[in-house]
Amino acid sequence: MSRIHICIIGLLAALICAGQVTITEYPIPSGSGALWITTGPDGNLWFTEPNANAIGRITPAGVVTEFPAGSGPTGITAGPDGNLWFTEESGSAIGKMTTAGVVLAEYPTSYFPCCITAGPDGNLWFTEIFTSRVGRITPSGVITEFGPTISSYPAGITAGPDGNLWFTEEGFRPDLGSGAGASIGKITAAGVITEFPVTVGAVPYLIAVGPDGNLWFTEASGNNIGRITPAGVVTEFPIPTSGSYPIGISGGPDGNVWFVEPAAGNKIGRITPTGVITEFLTPTSGSVPYGITAGPDGNLWFTENAGKIGKVTIGPRYSVCLLYDPTKAVKSGATIPIKLELCDGSGNNLSSSSITLQSINITRISTSISGAVEDAGNSNPDNNFRFDSTLGGTGGYIFNLKTTGLTTGTYSIDFTVTGDSSVYAATFQVK
Repeated sequence: MSRIHICIIGLLAALICAGQVTITEYPIPSGSGALWITTGPDGNLWFTEPNANAIGRITPAGVVTEFPAGSGPTGITAGPDGNLWFTEESGSAIGKMTTAGVVLAEYPTSYFPCCITAGPDGNLWFTEIFTSRVGRITPSGVITEFGPTISSYPAGITAGPDGNLWFTEEGFRPDLGSGAGASIGKITAAGVITEFPVTVGAVPYLIAVGPDGNLWFTEASGNNIGRITPAGVVTEFPIPTSGSYPIGISGGPDGNVWFVEPAAGNKIGRITPTGVITEFLTPTSGSVPYGITAGPDGNLWFTENAGKIGKVTIGPRYSVCLLYDPTKAVKSGATIPIKLELCDGSGNNLSSSSITLQSINITRISTSISGAVEDAGNSNPDNNFRFDSTLGGTGGYIFNLKTTGLTTGTYSIDFTVTGDSSVYAATFQVK
């Protein structure tokens, strides 16, 4: 039985194979370096420019607008009230901005608020590095501070899958000198803090929820990507490029976790749930990427200290390996068994009974065909492909497609795959 590894034809006739990554950069008009980035409630991306005392907005099409905002805006997140909320390191305040770029209010905090996130309780939560505390602010501006934490210098913070807030602790307490070691912290909505140690000196920095339901974090000095389960089990994975100093991190739409490497190499990294890391160079040498987030358009967006915003476009998660010969045509009205596997970029079979393939339409590609006519047999149509563990030796899918009403030409059966926004296709011919 033939086994043909194919790619999907995408826009502009570009070949898109499983795992293909394309990076595009958009210059910031002021040339200012950008720091953290988030998806806004308006479907755009919003980022901070601390040196310019500004906050920028970039549309999915790449149009950038900048707005004056506070003193040294650093962290930023979308709030439950439809506004953008940001920290001001230099101004020691929490700011609130509309999606029109108007700053509505600034609320004073203790010294040096760093990062901010929307909490599961309808409030905003932020970290204060130099006071070793975690803060909560209501949409009306009422602030409560918790701590100080033990293994301190809290930096990144995110809402966890367990209803708690999770944050990183670089491991330095100004009031204790050398500190008590690097940790990952967990704080409940009531302010109860639990800490889990990581490698001493690793300097955990930012943290995000992964598609696997765990928390993932960067270790700047440790040159690792860390994973912590909601139960507190920590695993660390070394980055292949030494001295990369990973900072920003985000769950990706492809089921992986993505991070940035601002130091050695200026790279964007991808880590699978099992810890396999792949690195991609940014187009601009010396770009110094910092923050990264999943965008509303299915791409990853990241900031660059070099005065640009980058976009990571991810190709389909799978390639399609055909288990039939698409060059052989069937007579119109016959039923053709579309047999295939889902593969990785190297052609390894990833098919599984837990992954559903659903046909969505038939597309006519051309009016010409080639090859001999092959009568495919009996019909057994369904909206979903059927998983067959005997296909290809390790399992595959079959869709018995009836060609009644199809005229001479080359066609594709288009289908979707569980957990992937891409549309896949398998070709066949009718005569």
